[in-house]
Amino acid sequence: MELHRPSRKFQVIDGGGNPPPLWRDVPSTVLARSVQDRNLASFYRVAQNDVQKALSVNRRQPLLDLWTCVVGEIPPFPNAQAKWGKSLENAKLVSMADATACFRGLKRPLADDDRGFDCYALVSKPTKRFTYAPDLACSLKLVDVPDDLVHITYVRCDVPAARTRRALATDSVPNVGVVTHWHFVEADPTDALLPIDFRDRYRQRIW
Repeated sequence: MELHRPSRKFQVIDGGGNPPPLWRDVPSTVLARSVQDRNLASFYRVAQNDVQKALSVNRRQPLLDLWTCVVGEIPPFPNAQAKWGKSLENAKLVSMADATACFRGLKRPLADDDRGFDCYALVSKPTKRFTYAPDLACSLKLVDVPDDLVHITYVRCDVPAARTRRALATDSVPNVGVVTHWHFVEADPTDALLPIDFRDRYRQRIW
């Protein structure tokens, strides 16, 4: 016996899902000063895990600080550029590209680096940052960074320092490492551009 099945027409049904907002799209790279030479530029990849973990528990500030204090851009929230772009034309955001000091070697282990020796700390002095403040017009609030804070962006190089220097000599803009994490720390009371106790925090100042 031959069975006849009714023919069915298949069609695509549009789902109700929306793509993630642009501000949640973590930048993959950032251009900044070289950890070996402040007068040269390098690309650094941006680690994704910590930001995604923070977002999973509704902690938005690490990503906002990445946009504002590491990349140096207004987070791409709806209406943010229209609301804050003009006010930041003269007082631009300070990013890791504007770092005023670079230290090598944390005096503690970092990931698989037991000595933290191939980790670099880039120190910058932002004056503005964004915080999350839900509002119908724009969900960002521009706030002042206290004068007694500095921002640290940590970079781990892909290769030892000697090979990094060779990459700088041969590539116009090399990609030499990854931004692992970032945060604000108290400024040193004798130099507001450096982190407190920097001599105890790091092994060597590069520039």
